[in-house]
Amino acid sequence: MKRLAVLATLILITASAAFAQDDYKKYEFFAGYSALYLNNLAGDTGSPAVDDVLGEKQNLRGFNLAAGFNFHKYVGAKFDYSLHLREDEFTRPAGSGTIDTTLQNFLGGIQVKNNMNDGPRFKPFGHALFGVAVQKVDVDSPNLPAVFGISDFSTNETSFSMAFGGGLDIKLNDRFDLRVVQIDWNIIKRGDQQTGIVLAPTPFQTVGQPFVIPGTRQDNLRLGIGIVIH
Repeated sequence: MKRLAVLATLILITASAAFAQDDYKKYEFFAGYSALYLNNLAGDTGSPAVDDVLGEKQNLRGFNLAAGFNFHKYVGAKFDYSLHLREDEFTRPAGSGTIDTTLQNFLGGIQVKNNMNDGPRFKPFGHALFGVAVQKVDVDSPNLPAVFGISDFSTNETSFSMAFGGGLDIKLNDRFDLRVVQIDWNIIKRGDQQTGIVLAPTPFQTVGQPFVIPGTRQDNLRLGIGIVIH
């Protein structure tokens, strides 16, 4: 009889724990529009033309997707993917052309948020994400050797990336939230990149060598809005 009482008690405790876990939402999916203010594609290459054309902060447009699994009413694991694109035109005395920029972030980490089923209407959240960024830059110009002093310009770099930030969700109903704002500090630690052959010497590079874009830290700002599904 005592054994049955102990077994019944254990069953009740286990059942209570299972029901208690249902007090918060287990899964979360986000999709939305995103803008990225990208910091300096070139750095200090020693080529005034390259530094002037690629050295400005660019405003890229794209989208952001995220999926989360909440293992606690306030904490969950999160996977985040974003894609941002931009095409620019440039004109210099020696010629003109276009710049195609693509940046993808593949990130994962922890999100802190009130995930309770009966939680508040206004739900701020914060996250810390880590992963890689894939950054492609293609410069197309029939006058590229005259403009930049290099044979061609095309880079494809995979770098360590981080995003620290958060935002605010507004509850619409039990299944949907509106993400009215998300702001992230996106840090990319880019390594040295080689592209083309040097045709005109620079203070750092001689004719006949691969043109080197030095590694740098990019401090980018990512903004987003969208819909959250539970």
